[in-house]
Amino acid sequence: MRMLEANKELVRRFYEVSTTPGCPGMKDIVKEDYYDHHFLPDLPRGPEGVRMWNEVVLASVFSDIRIEIDFMVAEGNTVDCHFALVGRHTGDWGDIKPKGNAMRVPCISTFRIEDGKIAEGWELFDSGDLEKQMKA
Repeated sequence: MRMLEANKELVRRFYEVSTTPGCPGMKDIVKEDYYDHHFLPDLPRGPEGVRMWNEVVLASVFSDIRIEIDFMVAEGNTVDCHFALVGRHTGDWGDIKPKGNAMRVPCISTFRIEDGKIAEGWELFDSGDLEKQMKA
């Protein structure tokens, strides 16, 4: 039971650090070869890839970003996290120009934990709802 709670705490820390500019301490949370299946293919693996994703993609499109965790389920070496990405649309998203709209985007992530760090991640988000909120 302690391992499962520790894995969930690791995911909580991941989201806290990943929404902090520069992602300080991410090297203590993800493995050097961490691979996230929803990142752009040309991003590097590991902590640097997480930092770049958050800086180049998220922070360039949204401001005031935070993660609101609804619930997590841990089993074995995986953690599923249901959460919302909350922020304000302040940068271009493809051909959608920012209007400053407040956003709350439902997401689900699955993380694989290895040796006390996050080794791999997958994420789904409601892209239709995201675009609807941006265009409102």
